Amino acid sequence: MTALADPGTALAAFAGERARLRALAYRLLGSVAEAEDTLQDAWLRWSAVAPGSVGSAPAFLTTLVTRLALDRLRSARVARERYYGLWLPEPEVAAWADAADEGPEFESVPIAMLLLLERLAPDQRVVFVLREAMDLDYAEIAATLGKSAEACRQIMRRARNRLNAPSEPRADADAGRRLADAFAEASVRRDYAAIVALLSDDAQWLSDGGGMVRTAVNPLFGADRIARFLMGVQRKRGVGFGFVPVRVNGGPGLLAELGGSFRSVLAFDIADGRIRRIYQIANPQKLEHVAGFGDAGVQ
Repeated sequence: MTALADPGTALAAFAGERARLRALAYRLLGSVAEAEDTLQDAWLRWSAVAPGSVGSAPAFLTTLVTRLALDRLRSARVARERYYGLWLPEPEVAAWADAADEGPEFESVPIAMLLLLERLAPDQRVVFVLREAMDLDYAEIAATLGKSAEACRQIMRRARNRLNAPSEPRADADAGRRLADAFAEASVRRDYAAIVALLSDDAQWLSDGGGMVRTAVNPLFGADRIARFLMGVQRKRGVGFGFVPVRVNGGPGLLAELGGSFRSVLAFDIADGRIRRIYQIANPQKLEHVAGFGDAGVQ
């Protein structure tokens, strides 16, 4: 039994659950900013809860954050249908040196998985995340959503059928970083052959500029086309790339500069020792939380 005897106890209970709740909100929404806003709303409601009225703080907070995120998710679906170009999730960016400092609560979800979750209806996404990522049983999920356990099982079956895609194992972190670093070096050198050699034959380049910056609006397919695109951007604009290695959603990534200004975040999917997919998040509204972006500006 959790008794919220005073504001300090309420704050401690919320702080103890914050990392888990943020991971839940981010998986449901695919947006760092919206996840943080959801947690802020949850804190405001949690701080107003009558002392001693909550049996389990973790269960109560999970329900609260889930329902707040579900409301946002339903609204977001309409906005994403009208989005200019390809919509990509907001990236979670961290320095490689931070990896040793993060505990078991930090389990980033790959961008590829977040894109798969976009296929699901809001209730399907909630049930899938609560079951697969948060490891809740169906009775707990039912209590969270105010549905029966059997209804939640049916929703989960529909979600799995809708996804219908085998999960890809994440590449070794060191190997992934070496490939990202090699890609950065080859791009700076404008070495066409080296870029092509790093990419799988069916590689994809997926960009999200939100209509606010110049990007490849349509996906680019094939190593040759991606390499020519990277060289062409530098040639046409008369400036060169610069890169800073980072982790993006737990995997290899780069902060990309063009002409000395921070322009985008690149995330990589690695398979069979080559780069299969590159995600470019360039919409400035999705990069406001990334350290250094506000200082560098967008041109």
